[in-house]
Amino acid sequence: MDELTSREARDWAELRAAVDRLASEQLSTGAVNEDGWTTKDVLWHIAHWWDHLAGMLDAMGAGTFEEPPEDDAATDAENAVVLAESRGMDLRAVEDGIAATRERLLSAWAALPELTGPAERWFVWETIEHYEEHLPGISALEGGDAP
Repeated sequence: MDELTSREARDWAELRAAVDRLASEQLSTGAVNEDGWTTKDVLWHIAHWWDHLAGMLDAMGAGTFEEPPEDDAATDAENAVVLAESRGMDLRAVEDGIAATRERLLSAWAALPELTGPAERWFVWETIEHYEEHLPGISALEGGDAP
């Protein structure tokens, strides 16, 4: 668990550093993927899935977790709702949400009584792999090469 916690912190720091290197106007205007998401949109998207993961981890700790069904259409629909939310938010609200949700996520992770296969798999997917998915677009925006 300590190794995953350290890996998540390192990978989040890398993504956060890429975000922090951008000019403030780039956070809300520059597209970082082919769907036109901005860095602000990506940050809110990550915060949303952190919150979802924290709920799952809480359920795992309580012994009430049920594996959700794989449903790409439902995930896409949820991502569309989250994107619409982020478009209506200012950057300060997104940053505040990131801070609060990250704290909630890390508390839920640390409170797990044991590391199970589902806990590890979901934690890696919603953190480490999620950062890896979005880092290239944000980094490309920094260099002026984003889609």
